[in-house]
Amino acid sequence: MRHEAVLEAVAAIRAAGVLGRSPRRARLLDYLIDRELSGHGEDIKPHAIAVEVFDRDQRFDPGRDSIVRTEIGRLREALARFYALADPELPVIEIPRGSCRPTLRPGPGESGPPPSPWPRRFVALAGLAMLIVIVPMLWQAHVRHAQERVFAAAARPIEEAPYRVLRVAVLPFRAEGRLAGIEDLAYGFGAEIATDLAAHPWIATSAPRDAARAAETADYLLRGRLMWRRDTLLAQLELISFPGRRTVWTTFQRVGDSAGALQETERTVLGQIVRRLGAAHRVSPELMRAPPQRYAESDLPDLSCLMGIHRYLAAPAAPSHAALSSCLGRVVDSHPRYGEAWAALALLRLDEARFGRNLRSGPGAVASAWGDAARATSQALRLAPQGLMTLHAAAGLALEGPGRDTEAFQAHAARLLELYPHHPPSLALVGSGLAAHEGRWDEGLALVAQALRLEPDAPGRFHVAPALKALMGADDAAVSAAVASLDPAGSRIERLLVALARARLSAGAPAGPSAAPAPNATATDALPVLAGTFDRAEAEAFVRGRRYTPGLETALLRQIAAADPVPATTAALP
Repeated sequence: MRHEAVLEAVAAIRAAGVLGRSPRRARLLDYLIDRELSGHGEDIKPHAIAVEVFDRDQRFDPGRDSIVRTEIGRLREALARFYALADPELPVIEIPRGSCRPTLRPGPGESGPPPSPWPRRFVALAGLAMLIVIVPMLWQAHVRHAQERVFAAAARPIEEAPYRVLRVAVLPFRAEGRLAGIEDLAYGFGAEIATDLAAHPWIATSAPRDAARAAETADYLLRGRLMWRRDTLLAQLELISFPGRRTVWTTFQRVGDSAGALQETERTVLGQIVRRLGAAHRVSPELMRAPPQRYAESDLPDLSCLMGIHRYLAAPAAPSHAALSSCLGRVVDSHPRYGEAWAALALLRLDEARFGRNLRSGPGAVASAWGDAARATSQALRLAPQGLMTLHAAAGLALEGPGRDTEAFQAHAARLLELYPHHPPSLALVGSGLAAHEGRWDEGLALVAQALRLEPDAPGRFHVAPALKALMGADDAAVSAAVASLDPAGSRIERLLVALARARLSAGAPAGPSAAPAPNATATDALPVLAGTFDRAEAEAFVRGRRYTPGLETALLRQIAAADPVPATTAALP
């Protein structure tokens, strides 16, 4: 049975409202399906559920605490209510009585209606034909409405949330000691803790450039360091509250020398931080989420390789790309069930295909990158379907890949923001996709605006969608303001937008049918300095390959044609 079909059934169950208003049953369903699809169904036991889903400690006794038995029973009843009226084509998820482990089987609709006498068969076939047309349409409308609710909730200012949302700034963790790959381990250690914090709906994370910047916008600052001393890893973390700059929690732990030990330390400190914040702000237990399970069979060099994707995406560079490409390929070959590694490899290949970053040499390099990204994403969805990197890769591939699938993009995007509602990079990714690729500018820019509110030092890619929108208009001052935050030495799209804005503002090139030809000298002077410009043919090919909306593509091609070209040998977009 296709894993994607099972995940669609889970999304339908959540959207139908049968799980109730409490997130407890939804978390339980997600956990059961994630364990089953990842090949760890035999590990589903009452004790594991109590600890990993309901945040009980290791001393949990099912004879004294009935929470698992009660919630499994309620989830079983909710599934029965859903499938009584559900689309018969959906896979069926059941929990047999006396068991905690779900069973998955094809929906009854796949076998077709039973034989019947001719008059009844005629009526049944006619009714079935109507249902085949009407029910999917109604169901799709229902799913779209549920997705739109997720997008709208994610774009809403956190001050309007039904509970207080804490802003936690996480600085890059420092690395100390002589151990190969410790810089990647330290950076990734902090990045994954930040990601797991963002999985709680009452926490919004950010990555400011320093503590002083964090003090301006955050409620708390988390900083730490990972050290290699006497053949073992040590971890020190500190949580500081603002505005008083008071240390409210700190830990110093001997980690060990294995990947499993570091991952267990990550789970431990994450739980301590969440419990400390939850107790301080009286957060409802229903808003608590268990730390995610991670692949536990890799060694320290494999984990260091995986952690390297976080540093690479923050600052893509050819040398780190080559090293990461080699080691991730080796990791997935050695550990074919390592879902997070497949997701990291998918993001690396998408970075090549989407932006031309560090493309491998040879003919068909872009097509090869898309193909590799699709294969890696498929594996990641099968093995780590709820991982943040998996959903980022799946959303990007669905929207911009050769087999563009907007419905799949919206499903992955909605799931991403449902799981990580206040995670700025995810908000920016989904918002940019909705705006520039689907033409849903209001919804998309609202999500981008939320990302910019939460991330005080947002990277240039967060500002691409607003810059694209400004370049479609006739307001030169808006263009200048929009591109001012782009990195003129960054990705291809940022470099191109800065070059187009400078050409337009310096020469008065029109942005659209009603553009005024008068240049704005002040706005031009305020633009970042661009080292070189672009080759017209290459820029046109790049824009056509981005799969933007027709209106946006036309506006960009018009401005490329109006700009002064320079020889390709000196001005190609790297």
